[in-house]
Amino acid sequence: MAWLQENGSTLLMVIIFLALAFRGPALAWYYRVGSLSVHDLSKRLADSPPVVVIDVRTPGEYAQGHVAVARLYPLSSLKSQMAEIKKVVRDQDVAVICRSGNRSLMGSVVLKRAGLQKVYNVNGGMAHWESQGYPVSRG
Repeated sequence: MAWLQENGSTLLMVIIFLALAFRGPALAWYYRVGSLSVHDLSKRLADSPPVVVIDVRTPGEYAQGHVAVARLYPLSSLKSQMAEIKKVVRDQDVAVICRSGNRSLMGSVVLKRAGLQKVYNVNGGMAHWESQGYPVSRG
């Protein structure tokens, strides 16, 4: 008990850090968000109908390079644009992408909470998409 009294604040800080660090993955697991590699995304774009790609980065990041068919819905305004997103998506699968895969994970959770069924986070995001030589649209 003495150890806990002496180290309680450190232990609390560790618990808070772990909760914040694993919040996204825990929510993704709870809401059953799928995941796609950039290779899987490339294959899914060739399917009929193709997967709908939602880019949750900022307009500036999007302009610097994005998947050609990606639709921009910044994470900060994702909830407010949900009616439009549902019209675009209908019953198709959705792949959510950002720069590295972190914001898209949170965006995927937002879409699942809004009732979309087939939502996938793109692991590695645009950084990995580009590094693997997939085409990037600019502007």
